[in-house]
Amino acid sequence: MLQYCATIAHWVEKGHDVFRDPETGAQATIERQFEQFEEAANALGAAFQKAHPSIPWAVLYEIRNDLSHPYQRAYDPERLWRFASGELPRLARRLRSVKRAGLER
Repeated sequence: MLQYCATIAHWVEKGHDVFRDPETGAQATIERQFEQFEEAANALGAAFQKAHPSIPWAVLYEIRNDLSHPYQRAYDPERLWRFASGELPRLARRLRSVKRAGLER
């Protein structure tokens, strides 16, 4: 999960204009990395998620669901950008502390 966070952070550092420019592929890369990130989070299981309520599991699932099923409701790439540039760095810090505690795979 931390590797996906790092890849997303790499692209976020390039800025919002790069994210929105279809020629860079940044948005597609962030979307795919986020999908994989959430799949890894989901694979940790309900017990792990319950043990770590500070991680916004429901939000992760909701954003991934929007990415995977854009036909169900209007997909807003700006929501992903806001999460990736705002919440994800804090989430990565939480995950690193979990890993240091020996609880993450």
